[in-house]
Amino acid sequence: RLQLMEDYNLSTLCNSGALLTRLIGDPPRDQWDVDPEHIYWNAHVDKANIATYDYSALLYLNDFHTDFEGGEFEFIDDDKNRIVEPKAGRLVTFTSGPENLHRVRRVSRGTRHVLAMWFTCSAEHQYADDDEQEQSGATELKKE
Repeated sequence: RLQLMEDYNLSTLCNSGALLTRLIGDPPRDQWDVDPEHIYWNAHVDKANIATYDYSALLYLNDFHTDFEGGEFEFIDDDKNRIVEPKAGRLVTFTSGPENLHRVRRVSRGTRHVLAMWFTCSAEHQYADDDEQEQSGATELKKE
């Protein structure tokens, strides 16, 4: 979150959600397959999924070519698509709106691990776990 605040000169930014993703090159069809018809490599805009997402971030947890093939992150632009090659420890930050249409290319071998995170500028719409909120109060972070 601090990196996003620095990158985009923000004074306040709140957590809006996070997801540890595991994309498998040839996934087994089993009881853990929540939606076997879901096609993760379709282009999308994060803000179209959740309207209060203002900023997105991806933290890669393993390496392209070494741990998996495919799975590159692709920004889809009018003039030219831009590819981000996954590398463990690489953090990618971007605004969540229609200016950043993107997709993940299909993983063809191995397993790709990423921590996906979303943030909002609205304290009202920040993520709050019920137990956490009762114990520690709001999770809003402000720059001093």
